[in-house]
Parts: sequence; structure tokens; C-alpha cells
Amino acid sequence: MAFVPRLPGAFAVLLILQCLSRLTLAQISSRNGTNTLPTFGDTVKVLGRMERTDQDFKDGLRLDLMSPKNRTLVVGQNPNPLGAQFITGTTGQPFVALQNFSYVIQMNETANDLIAKVEIPYDTSILSKMGIEEANTYVATLAPDKRSWIVDDATRNVHRSENNTRVMKMTTIDGEYRLVGRKTVDSSNMFIQYGPGANRMVNLTGGPGLQQAEFIDGLRFSVQCNEPVNFNVELKEGVNPGTLPANTVSLNSYAWIVRSTAPFLKVDAQMMVPFNRAMLTALRPMGSSPSTMLTVAKRPLNATSGQFMPLNADAQIVHELTVDKIELPSMTQLDGQYLILVTTPKPVGASNWRTTREEKEVSARKEDAWKEEKEFRFEYEGQ
Repeated sequence: MAFVPRLPGAFAVLLILQCLSRLTLAQISSRNGTNTLPTFGDTVKVLGRMERTDQDFKDGLRLDLMSPKNRTLVVGQNPNPLGAQFITGTTGQPFVALQNFSYVIQMNETANDLIAKVEIPYDTSILSKMGIEEANTYVATLAPDKRSWIVDDATRNVHRSENNTRVMKMTTIDGEYRLVGRKTVDSSNMFIQYGPGANRMVNLTGGPGLQQAEFIDGLRFSVQCNEPVNFNVELKEGVNPGTLPANTVSLNSYAWIVRSTAPFLKVDAQMMVPFNRAMLTALRPMGSSPSTMLTVAKRPLNATSGQFMPLNADAQIVHELTVDKIELPSMTQLDGQYLILVTTPKPVGASNWRTTREEKEVSARKEDAWKEEKEFRFEYEGQ
């Protein structure tokens, strides 16, 4: 009979536990003050006055942002996104999709004044089956030109205790996002070694998107190709001064040799060619801007005596500190020999390649070499 007096107390404790449980579930259901989690197509309120909006979604997506004014957003789903193999912004391959869809986030107005991050959950069992480490998961953002997914190691974070991957430091949240993974043992940026062989080969997938590869000295390729193609880059020591245009020298003692499995395949590519500022200073001790005296030149892959000529000289862009690279846009072929020419400094904005009488005379003296080059090019392209 002693049990009966304690019964109301037990009910009271149970009632308190149920209330606490419901409160906890309500807090977990939404950190933003609603009772149910939103899903695709639902309108979500964004708080103003830089108050935190920390919103979970039913599938595990989380948006965490602060806005100076009240806004709304909608998260949609794209069931047919661009392939995950088309990655720019980081190096190393292959990348694969960890979801068969992408998230599309839209605010009710343009907002570039946010502090925001996007978190996407991953399933550790799926990663294990695919052979992907948690450290190699990324939230990728669709590029403005929609030709690649951008991955930025400086803004990503893997939260292993919660099994999610984040992209952070954003001032705008409008865009398309996808969870991707890299099937490699190493994490972060990966750089390719020079030389022949499968282990030093860049493998590009054919399709509409861009892919990037970067070598150990910073030589970087961004390539779109309609068919699969692989390529290696080797360094060839020794530059014959007789193969250079008049009044130029080679910045380096070597040339980059790019050799692909499809030398006649038309591509849409960009090269970023690094230059050594210390070596430039040694050649031109009086000093001048690299943009006034550096140009990338090219000759055919198998040439031995033909002349190097500037490649689309007017389109080249010299990026100075802190990049120190020369950009070659709108390339249509990869194969060839490349080097950096150093000219006499010109006024900023002037072309290094306006033909002079002296250059014409030198070109005339090298007519035999040019004939040999043309004959070789004809034979090479006719293969």
C-alpha cells in the first residue's frame, strides 16, 4: 500500500520528461522558430538585423546565415545537374557525385550582404562503399558560366562529428550546390609530377564541363573537350637561341612539352604558365613590369629546329604579384612545346610583337629554318 502515495509523483516526473522531450524535439526540428522542417519548394523566412537564421531541412540540408534585413528564400532541387567530374578551383581527380541531384537556392531579392554557410550531410556507409574519405567530401558551387563545379579549399570545412561538409565565408547564398567527393587517399590540393607514364598523366573526361589540372610548379590547365583525352607534360632542358625570335631570350633553360593521346582533338582550353620573378630580375636587372616583356611562345610537338612563335600574343594576360603567371586563353590544341620569351621592356600597354624592320631581316635570314618548319608541320598535320 506504500506504492499508492508515490504514484502521483511518478506521473509528475513522467510528465516533466515528456515536456522536456517535446521541447528538445521542437528545438531540433527548427532552430528558426517553426514547428516543422521545410522541404523543397517551401518558403523560408530569413531574419533581419543580422540575427541568426539557422535552418534545417527535412533531408539534412542546413543553411546558416545572417542578413541585415528580412528576406525569404526557397530551396529547389535539380534532378539533372552538371556531372561532378567537372571540377575547378582545386586539383586532383577523379571527383564523383555523392548525390544524384543538386540544391538550387533562391532568395526573394539579390543579396550580397550576408554572412552565410551551407551544410550538406554525407552518409559514412556510402562513402566507405565508394572508397572516399570524409576529408575528401566537398560542397561544390556551380560556376557562373555553368561549365564546372567550383571547389575552394579556403572556404570548405568537414564537420565529422555531425557528418556534414560545409562551404563558408559566403556573402551571397543564391546558387546551385552539390555534394561531391574525390576518390583519392590524399586530401586538399594535389599536384602532378612532370614526366611520362600513367602515374603522371592527366585524364580528362569528354563532355560540356571544364576540368583542371595543376603541375608541381604551378603550370595549370583548364580544359573542355567533347571526347576523353589524356596528356603528360615533360620538361626539355636546353633552348637553342637560334629558334627564338629576334631580340628575345628564353626566361628558363627548358621548355614544357605537352603530349596528349589525341593531338588533333579540338579543345577549349586555358593555360596558366608560371614565371620566376627572380630569374627575370637577373636577366633584366634595370627592372620593369613583367607585363611589358613576357610572352609565351610555342612550336609543334616534334619540332627540332623550327622557331618558337608567340601564341596569340595580343590575347595573353600577364598576372603579376602575387600570382606571377601568364594566362593563355582560347586555346584549341594542347600538344606542343612551350617556353617564356623575354623581350626588351616596352611601355605599359604596348605590344611586344609589332613587327620592326630588324625583325623582318632576321626572319629573312631564317627562311631556311622556316621552310623546314612548314614541311614538318605539313607532315605532322597530315598524319
